[in-house]
Amino acid sequence: MTWGDVISLFFVLVLNPYGVVFTAVFLLMAICALIFLGVEAITMPYRWVVKTFYCPFRKKEVEAKLQPSTTTYRAYDDVITCSAFNKGKVTCKKKCLDLPELQT
Repeated sequence: MTWGDVISLFFVLVLNPYGVVFTAVFLLMAICALIFLGVEAITMPYRWVVKTFYCPFRKKEVEAKLQPSTTTYRAYDDVITCSAFNKGKVTCKKKCLDLPELQT
């Protein structure tokens, strides 16, 4: 790559109106994507869904607070709290996460 090529590239990307618009749009899209992904990463641990369903392992109706999945094949990643336990701490193996769909 010679200096003539570098100068031509500079004129095409910086001084050409289409190059300026393309560069500005690209930078704006990149900034928006970074802001969106940052907000998603910050708020993801604080999202949950409350479901009431029949637990076949405890054999009773329970109300559970579940964290929705983002990267796994399951609908939910974790059980945050469950009414089947007295103090709210979940001590089971969380097999309800592997059920096809929790019935409400």
